[in-house]
This record gives sequence, structure tokens and C-alpha cells, in this order.
Amino acid sequence: MATKYHKPVARAASLAAALALTIPLAPLAASASRSTTATSVRGTVVEINAARHTLVLATVNAMDTVRFRTAGAVAKVALGTRMTVRASRLADGTFKALSTHAHGRTNRTVVHGTVVSAAATQLVLSAGGSTLAVDRGSAVATIAKQGRQSHVSDSTLGVGADVKVGVIITRTGLDATSITETGQSGFIGLEGTLANISSTSLTINVEDGAATTVTIPSSITIPPTITSGDQVELLTSYAGGVFTLVTITDDSIAANQTNDGVSTDQNGAGYIQAEGLVMAYTPATSATVAGSLIVQPGDGVAAMTFAVPSTVAVTGLQVGSRVHVTATESGTTLTAVSVRVQQSEGEGNGSMTTQTEGLVLTVVPSSATATGSLVVQPGDGVTPVTFVVPSGVDVSGIASGARVHATGTFDSSGQLTLVSVRVQQSEGDQGGQSGIVHLDGTVSGVVGTVGVAGSLSLLPSDGATSVSIDVPAALDTADFLSTFVVGMHVSVTATMVNNTFTMVSITPND
Repeated sequence: MATKYHKPVARAASLAAALALTIPLAPLAASASRSTTATSVRGTVVEINAARHTLVLATVNAMDTVRFRTAGAVAKVALGTRMTVRASRLADGTFKALSTHAHGRTNRTVVHGTVVSAAATQLVLSAGGSTLAVDRGSAVATIAKQGRQSHVSDSTLGVGADVKVGVIITRTGLDATSITETGQSGFIGLEGTLANISSTSLTINVEDGAATTVTIPSSITIPPTITSGDQVELLTSYAGGVFTLVTITDDSIAANQTNDGVSTDQNGAGYIQAEGLVMAYTPATSATVAGSLIVQPGDGVAAMTFAVPSTVAVTGLQVGSRVHVTATESGTTLTAVSVRVQQSEGEGNGSMTTQTEGLVLTVVPSSATATGSLVVQPGDGVTPVTFVVPSGVDVSGIASGARVHATGTFDSSGQLTLVSVRVQQSEGDQGGQSGIVHLDGTVSGVVGTVGVAGSLSLLPSDGATSVSIDVPAALDTADFLSTFVVGMHVSVTATMVNNTFTMVSITPND
């Protein structure tokens, strides 16, 4: 975990000078999609993180994280400083400081946040893109010694509880004087150092080194640039004692990303906002079968998958479109409430690089006269991503079932063109382990006998080469053979083991 810096009062060079301090900072480059109009953030400094170059300000009803260019800029500020920051808003909901003005000190304020952990002596809260610790013990003891009634609740606060905490600001941190639970959050943000990562979980060291384990759903691919030891931001959901990853962002990239990104509200409404490029989209087929939307919210951010109900109006959406999605969380599913196609405003839809990791469904090399295609399944229940393979990219050594990391770029028409692809190592957890894949296409052949294992050939909808799928004996029934005939359009769910597809289920598409 990055070392926190709480500047002692005694080390302030001159209190009078510090209170009049104005720190000019270089302006940011303009963003093409989000406005970089400067705004004012006014509040009390309650957290200082020199390694991350951030201050956290307690404002009237929220907490705001302000990013600075250097550690020296935050080292000039003491806890409890009242300040106004002229800043531009970043895509993750934090702010990039343009200039600051300190105008006083206080030793009391109120902080708002969502509980990450609640021990008898300490609360760790998440708010505004940061985490901070509040001591529950020393204030209670002091109040008891003075014979006053404590308003610090002794009841157990659950993870995910939204709280308003009155605090005393000391030289080294925050001591609680009152805690009021105000609601529950569907999403919990975490920031800290990535301690370790596997295919199914990661551990992040948050406030003062507290380790938190987060489950990684199979639908999420961690960007390969994110590794152990990196400073990261996580958006998670919490249920049944388990944190589940919604997305992960490289914090150093988020510190400069004004356009694409993911942020949450601080008003207890349980919404997230995501802006980025569409990697794949499947419309809803009925009132009960939602569509699927995959959005890449910028470089160094894990792609996000949203369910899109038929009731959500979607206009002008295609692969490569820039969209703004508002969504809620239910279990491990993100459900879109609104999907709005953004104007490119001169930036175009087309030079952004995106990365996908998953299992190869089909691959067709390019030829002298035609481009090829590569279809990758990023995870369970996720719409496959199709890359156009140009003549300069060699995919001849890649077979269906291989796990790959593919990089591509969108052009102005929304076409995703493969730039590079490499086969991933098994890392001990692939090999014979099954992966769930989903295929849409037209039946091009059926081989089977009732009660005996057979096979089905499927021509994928994207026009790639035919895929052979083993049909277990339990599925090879008279009804199966009479229903699924050549020329029928179907959706197939299958497992993949050692590069072989085995059918789990099949349904006809209207």
C-alpha cells in the first residue's frame, strides 16, 4: 500500500503563510468528449496520500479526491486545512488540480462514505475515489472520561453501509465523535496496491495495508498491463461477505483520463456511469431476454459487460460507437438504465486501441484478396468480439480453443481491426479446464443417432469458418434430430475442453 502522509502541525513552515498559500499548476490538455471546464471544489482536507499525489476533501454532502502533479504539492498541506481547489473533473469522478487556495484551519468536520471494513477501533471508508480510516476508539474513551454521552454507535456496521461520521481532526488522522448510517450502496470503490492476482481473484492492500480479497468473474478480463505492485482503482459489488470485481483501472492512467472511464454517484442511488467505446452489442430479443453490451472505458481499464433490457431505448448504436451508460447492479449483473451514443466532437470513433483476452472461437487467416477474421470469447455469458484480420497480421499458428490476448483498433465505421495477437500461457489453470462459450449461427450439418453421441456443424453469424460441436448422447434425441436441421439459425452454449466444443444447450432463433 502506498504510504500515507499526515503532515504534523509542527512541521508547517509558517501557518500564516500556509493559510494564504496559492499553488499554481500547469493546465490540462483539452478533452474531446468530456468538458474540461474548470470547477471549484471547496472543503476540508481529511486525507493526504503523498505516494498517490492526492488530497481528500470533505465537502458539504460528499468526499472529493483531488490529484496533484507531485508529492511535494500535497506535502505543503496539513490535515484540517480548509481550501478551495480550481480543478477539472476526471472520468473516474476525481479531480485534477489547476490551482489551490487555503483559507483557514478546523479540527472538526463531517465525512461521508461507504463502509469497506468495520472493526471495534477503526472504520475504513470508501468515498470519492479514495479510501480513508476513521478511529473509533480514542474519541469514545475521551468522551467517556469527560462524562459526556457518546454518539459513536457500538452496533456492528455492515460492509456497504453508507455513513455520515462526525470527526475530530488530529495531527495523525481522524477520530469519530458520531456515526449515522444513512443507507446502503450497491457499489463499493477501492483504491490501493495490487498485492497479488490470479485468474479467479485478486488481493488489494487498501488503507494502511488492510488486505481485501476480490473475486474476479469469468466475464472480466484484467488488462495485461496491470500487475502485482501497481496502484489501482477497483469498482466492486458486495454480497454474502464477498467483494466481486466490476472493473479495475490503472490509477496512474486514471489520473490523466478526462474522457473515457467509470465513476459512481455519492448520493446512495446505486448508479454507475461508464463512458467508452462499444466492443460488441447484441440487442434484446424479447421482454424477458436482455441484450448484451460490452464497453471499453479507456486504456488500462477492464472492459465492462452490461445487460440491456428491451425497455431501454438504444438508437444509432454500433461497434466502435462512443457511449455513455448509466447502470445499476443486481448480484453480479450490471443492468443498463440508459445508453446514450456520444458525439465524437472531432476525436472520431476510430483510433482507440482496445484489448481482449479470451478463447478463440473461430479464426480465418487473410488472403491476397480478402481479409480474415478472429472471433474471441472474453468470458462466460459475454458476447464474442470479432476482429478483422488484415494481410499484415499472421494468425496461421492460432487454432480454435486457444487462449489469446488480442489488440485491435476501431476505424470510423466501427470496424475492429486486429493489430496483434499472442497465445497466452496456461499458467496451470487452463489446459483441460472447461470454458463456457456462446455461439450464434446457421446449422450446416447434423450427424447423430438417437441416444448416441453425435455432432453438429455451425456456420457462425459473422461468416467465419464452420465450427464442429460434439453433441452428448443425452441431447441426441429424436426431437433434437427432427428440430435442428440444416439451414436453421440457432444459439448454442458449449464447453471447450482441449480445443473441443461440447454442447450444453441449443435453442432456435426466430
